[in-house]
Order: sequence, then C-alpha cells, then structure tokens
Amino acid sequence: MSTPDPRTDAPHAEGGASSHSRLPKHVAEAKEELQAAREKVHAAHALGLPAVQVCARLTAAADAVVSRLWRAAADDLAPAAAARLASECVLVAHGGYGRRQLAPNSDIDLMVLHSPAGKAPAEVLSRRLTSELFDVGLELGHSLRTPEQSLQLARRDPMIATSLLESRHVVGSQPLYEKFAEAFRASTQRRGATACAEFVEARHAERKRYGETVYLLEPNIKRSRGALRDIHLLRWLWFVQLGMSELDRIHAAGALSKFDHHRLTSARDFLMRVRNELHFVSPQAGDTLTRHEQLRVAEGLGYQGSEGLRPVEQFMRDYFRHAGFVWFLTRRVSELTTRRKSVARAFQPVLSKSVTNDYRIGFGEIAATDSGRAKLLQSITEVLRLLDLAREQEKWIAQDTWYAVYRGAHDLPDGLSPEAATRFMNALKSPVGLGAYLRRAHDLTVLERVLPAFREVRCLLQFNQYHKFTVDEHTLRAVDIATRFGERQDTLGEAYRGLVDHGLLHLALLLHDVGKGRQGDHSVVGEQMAIEMADRLGLSEERTARLALLVRRHLSMSHLAFRRNTNDPAVIADFARLVGSPETLAMLFVLTCADMAAVGPGVLNDWKVNVLADLYSKTVDRLSDRTLRVEDRRNAVRTAVWQLLNEEERDSTLFKELFATLPESLLPSRSPGALAGVLRRLARVQSGETPPLESVSRTGIDAWGGYESDDATVEMLAGVANGAGRGVFASMAGALSSKGLAILSAETALLAHDVLLLRYTAADPKTAGNAAEANRRIQAIASAMVHSVDSTEPPKLPQVWGADKARAAAALSGMPTEVRIDTALSDDCAIIEVFTIDRVGLLYELAQSLHDSGLVIRFAKIATSLDQVVDVFYVNRHDGTKPSDDELLGEVSRRLMDVIEGE
Repeated sequence: MSTPDPRTDAPHAEGGASSHSRLPKHVAEAKEELQAAREKVHAAHALGLPAVQVCARLTAAADAVVSRLWRAAADDLAPAAAARLASECVLVAHGGYGRRQLAPNSDIDLMVLHSPAGKAPAEVLSRRLTSELFDVGLELGHSLRTPEQSLQLARRDPMIATSLLESRHVVGSQPLYEKFAEAFRASTQRRGATACAEFVEARHAERKRYGETVYLLEPNIKRSRGALRDIHLLRWLWFVQLGMSELDRIHAAGALSKFDHHRLTSARDFLMRVRNELHFVSPQAGDTLTRHEQLRVAEGLGYQGSEGLRPVEQFMRDYFRHAGFVWFLTRRVSELTTRRKSVARAFQPVLSKSVTNDYRIGFGEIAATDSGRAKLLQSITEVLRLLDLAREQEKWIAQDTWYAVYRGAHDLPDGLSPEAATRFMNALKSPVGLGAYLRRAHDLTVLERVLPAFREVRCLLQFNQYHKFTVDEHTLRAVDIATRFGERQDTLGEAYRGLVDHGLLHLALLLHDVGKGRQGDHSVVGEQMAIEMADRLGLSEERTARLALLVRRHLSMSHLAFRRNTNDPAVIADFARLVGSPETLAMLFVLTCADMAAVGPGVLNDWKVNVLADLYSKTVDRLSDRTLRVEDRRNAVRTAVWQLLNEEERDSTLFKELFATLPESLLPSRSPGALAGVLRRLARVQSGETPPLESVSRTGIDAWGGYESDDATVEMLAGVANGAGRGVFASMAGALSSKGLAILSAETALLAHDVLLLRYTAADPKTAGNAAEANRRIQAIASAMVHSVDSTEPPKLPQVWGADKARAAAALSGMPTEVRIDTALSDDCAIIEVFTIDRVGLLYELAQSLHDSGLVIRFAKIATSLDQVVDVFYVNRHDGTKPSDDELLGEVSRRLMDVIEGE
C-alpha cells in the first residue's frame, strides 16, 4: 500500500510529468527520487517497519536531496567560489532532522554554517537552497550563521540551544563542523545545571500550552506532557551531563538502567509510530490525536479491542501508559540535573533529622536510609508510612527513594495487612494534603496495590467529548476538588464540613468509577468492586453498605436534579427513601458535585451547585420531618408579600387568584419583594393595560429577568394573557436561542384567568462587563421573547464557529439517539426524554414539534450526558390531562425522531 505525499505538488506544478518540466533537471530528478523514496517508506511503514527505521529512511532521502542540491549549486559557482564553499561552509542538520527522526510531514531544519571568509558563497547557497528545496517538496526551516553567532544565540535562547544540541554534518566542510560541534559541546557543558534549568523551563512553558497533564483525552503527541518532546528533553539533559544523547550509548554508560532503557525506547518507538501514522495520511503536519484520528490510528495500527474495551480505548490506554512513564522519567532526570550546590544543601546532612534510623528529613525532601529502603521494598505499610511522613512534613520524596519504591512496587505482597488498611483509611480522613498524597501513591503504582480495583482504570480512556481526562486522572481530581469544598461558604461547604466520616466519602470518590474498566453498567459493576475493597480494608458492615450505595447511586442525584421535576413531593420522598440518612445524603451531594467538577473546567458552575443544593435541602427536610405542609408554606409567603402591596392591590381579587395559582417552585426562589413585582406584572398582562413606550412589553405580553450570582446564568420570566395553546414555550425558546443562550431548564404554569407564566434558566456566553451592559442585555433578551409570540417567522439562530466539527466529533462515540416516553413516573404528566447530539435551536424545534402534536410543556430540563444532550419534557394535554394513548405517544416519538434526524 502506498500513498503519494500531497506536499510534493508545488503550487506552480500541475501534476504528472509536466509538473517537472518547468524545473531545472536536477531539481525535477530530486523531486521524483524523493517522492519515490517516500512511497517506499510509506509502504514499509504499513507493513510494520519500526518507526525508528521509517524516520531514518525518510532522513536519508532528505539527505540525498540536500546533498544533490548542494553539489548542483557548487557546480554552478566559479572555481574559486566553489573552493571557498567546500572549505568554509557546511550544511548542518539539527532538530528532528539532526536526530535522524524525520517524520513524514516534518520540516527539515538546516543551518548554513560558514566562516567569515565563506560568507558570500554561503549567502548564494542559502537563497538557492530555500527555493529549490521548496520546489522539491521539502518544508525548510533554515538559518545562515557563523559558529560564533550560533554559540552566542544558543547561550541566549534555550530553544535555539536545544535545536542545535543534536546537530550533525550533512555535506560540506567536515573540519568546520567538528570545530563548531566541539565548541558547542564545551560551551553547553560548562553551563551545566544552568543550561539544564533553562531547557526544563522552556519545556515547561511549551507543555503548559499543550496540556499540563499526561491524561488529556486529545493529546498533542509531540508537545503534551509525556509526549515526544519530553523524550527530547531527556536527551538534551543527558547531553549536558554526559556529552551524548543517544539512548543506547547512555544505557551503555550506566546512566540509564536496563529497565528504564527498555521502557523508554518502547515509548519512543510507540510514539514515533503513532506520529508517522498521523502524518502519512494527513496532508498537514498535525500532531494532535483528535478523537477522529484516534479511531483511525487504532485501526491503522491493528488494534482489535478486547472484552470491555473498544480498539480505540485499547490504543489510547497504551498511549497513556507510555506517556506516563516518559513523564515519570522526565521529572526524575530533570530534578537530578537541575540541582545546584547551595549552602542549604551543603549543610543538609548536618541539619537534617532522622526518623527511627529509616528516613532523614532535610530542608526540602525526605530520603530513606539503607534500612528504610530495605523496608520499603518489603512492605506496603512502610510505603504508606513514607507517604504519611511526606504529607505531614510537607516535603518532597527524594528522587533515589522515590525511584526505589517505584521500581519495587510490583514486587510488594498482594495481601493487605490490617495495619496497612488502618493506615490507609486514616490517611483518607483528613482533607489536608490528601490530593497530593493520593497522586503520589498513584504515580508510584502503590495505590493500586492497596486498592486493586483502581488498577483497572489506570490510563483508561473515556471516549467522549464530555470528559476531558482518563478515568484515573478524573478520579484523583474529584477527590482533590472535594477536599477544597470545605472552604466554600454555601450549602455545599456546610455539607462537606458537617460530615462525620470524611474518610468513607473520599474512598467512595476513589471507587465511584472503577466499574468502567469492565463490561456492564459501571455503577452496578462498581458496587460489587467497592464491596470487595471494603472487605479488603476491613470496613464494618454499616460502612460497607453505605460505600456500596454511594458507588451504585453516584449518578442518581444529578439525574434527579437535572432531569426530573424536583418540586414534586413524590420525587423527594422516593429520593429520601433511597439515601436513608442525612449523612449518606450529604456524602452523595458532595460526591456528585466533585464528580461533575472533575469532568473538566467550568462543568460545575454556580447554577448547577444551586440546583443540587435545592434538591439536597428539600431531601434533608424530608429526612428530618421538617417539611411544612404546602398550604402552610404558601400562607407564610403570602403574608410576607401582602405586607408589601398597597391597599388596592391587597384587596384585589385578581392578585389573590394569581398568587393562589403561582407554581410552588417559584415561591422559595423569590424574595417577598420580587414576588410582589411578579404579581404586578402578571396583573398588568391580564388586564390588557397598554405598556409604557419605553417598555419592551406588549399588550398582554411581558418578559423580564436578570443574572444569577455567577454572572453567566440568566433567569428570564414571561407572562402571556390567553397563553394556552399558542406555542409560546417553543417561540420563546427559539428567541432565547437566537440571542445565543443555552437553555438549562424551563417551566410553565397556567395561572388564573388563563395567564401563562414561563420561567427559563439559561447559560449566557455573552456575560456583561458592568451593570449597564447587563441591563441592556436583559432588555434585548426580553424584547426578543415578547416579540416571538405569535410570530410567523422562525427564529434567526446564530452560527456557532466550529459547531459542525464539534457535532461530528461527538457523534464518534456511537451513542444512540433515542426518544423515551414514560407515563408512570408522574401522576400528572407524561415524561419525554430525548437523547441526541446537541445543536443550536434544537430545543425550539423539539418544543415546536410537541406543540404541533397538541401537547403542552409544563416543565423542561436540559442535561448533558457524555456526548449527548438530554432534553426532558413533562407534557400534558390542553385540558390538563396526562397523555397515555399509545397511538398518540407513538406519533409524538416519530415526530421527535424526525426532528433529531432531519438536520
């Protein structure tokens, strides 16, 4: 199999033999030879040629072209100039080209190095090479420098230094190159730790742009943490220390163990092969493993999948394991090579203190003595003791000690002693430093020795757009985030601080997703695994039952809060029976919020916390028998509101009837003053009063609202006279979408005198910078809502940049789109759930379809599930009865599927 390289067609070439007719003969021949060589290498890659050899052959093909063009240029010079070119100039490959690791779409980095006497022919050569290499089909990154200029630039700029560090001679003056190479080596090694620190810092800055975690789900295979650039960093650091960068030579010199050499070369070969696969198919030199590319590369590399794992998940698990090791070794070597001699370090052996002769605690780190190291290699309990010391003392674990534990972890006993179990559970009790403690245990592969279930989610890909990290990374983040909830001054913070058994909560967070490593519903599978881990840790029967419930039901609270009408007392009663106690409820509340927050930045916002907190508070009241009767609560609110009305309003029958029919959900969310304002607006709507000229309202229609505390969520209310049966819900949903808002929840209520009240909560990406801007934004949204009623024009939906690409990426997960209808969960409504890939205006289209089917939307919520949006509608007929006719509901389902599929 062979595929021509698309870059071989220069802009002025038309293809075929005629494409070369305008080029000089030597350029046309070089172009043909390069294309033939690439096709052969591509075919060899497809047959399994190791990546190092693929890149070496591509490098050799580039070398042949560069040498041919050099010779052609020399032949065209006058004899004297040609002689100066041969003796005073040299072409130096550097970067990936210098390492002989040229990827299919990589630039070739060339330096025209010349002595002062060779400047003139070097300049002529540089201009000619730039043009001819482009004509041949090579992307050139080149420079023109003297040795002195190169050395000066390398001292000032670590990026230039690292690029030149692995230079090699291609063609030209060998003595000039060797003189430069020796001077560069000596200059770099003289700077020692300073040069290493500069290289590490430059790589850190690059890594921040491409992902500061190994476990990003769409990593850049060259520049993300643990990717190829970290292997390059290792080579640079070893060059400074040893004067060499080839991995085999470094191993032979004793600076790299046999184990590390094998793991590192395996990682290098894997990453290079993946990059080659990316480049051979892509017309651009892309290095990001997008979800689409992950599927394609997994297939191209022959992954077959296994029980519970798709081929792409198997492939990405291999990627993360290799990247994880590269990052581990990079951190270790970076630490060792950037250390500086200091007064503190010199006195450390004198001033450090020992702990039972097993450890020495210095200024910045804890190091094991010989006796301590021997214990660490035999006992999980001792490793946990070391982790406890590092946490208590807030010190790093010395590199040699860390490495000894890392290498020896797989030989530790499989069993867990009661002492080790107790020490681990004690470690989970306190939130202080717990995140760092668990991450250290995971990096050392000790966490999975304590909790074998956690081994199954190490480096496990979640192939969807919703999650941003692997399962293990997501889990560790969830624990760390939960420990910081105690700093919050809200219901969530109170719930976390009020827990009696923090250790069990943290354990539940560690185990809540372990079932994803096996087939089946991960909550059900995870429950059984949690029970096994509880037995291993010696938990009591009561704690085991609570742990099992938390893992089995860890999605229940979010499903209720974001998919169900939690104003329904029956929903709260069922949930209260499920959790059983305030302590379990508080744990589930905290776990739910931490789980959502760990999905990715911004997933848990203030609005979601408030929605979950509302469900939590209602359930606490139910469990504590503090629930007021509906009539009592409504009467208490009415008394407070009536004190703020004027005498005429208090005596108004209309006001009394409107208040009596306000939805129960509105009362606790509004102050008495705000509720008084709502009543006044609704009364004006019903009376048909002509609105003021400056108002956005129309006769019989009004809309108003404001931003929530997070300034990114807006709540809008609307009142419409004679609103039943006019499709107001759909038209206003379209109006909100036309303003760029993403609707999160919605509710309708038909009040006295046929006044329709609508309430929408939406995320607004156009958050205002100040109060005046916020007011203008709210007014514009309200105006759009008002003027949408009875409009015959469909809403003008905004074009979202990249939306098509995002939808295509989301569809790769293969989740089925479907419509589910339930008539048993609610006494008053049929509940319709629509699972599909989101798009702008989807809610409007679905709502319009329900209106056309003769149904009224009483309540709606919009949730996110992996790559899908879940639109939930509570609907009934115009007469208020619940639709249950199979024929009608079947037709509704078909209409909604037509909306989903009819893009």
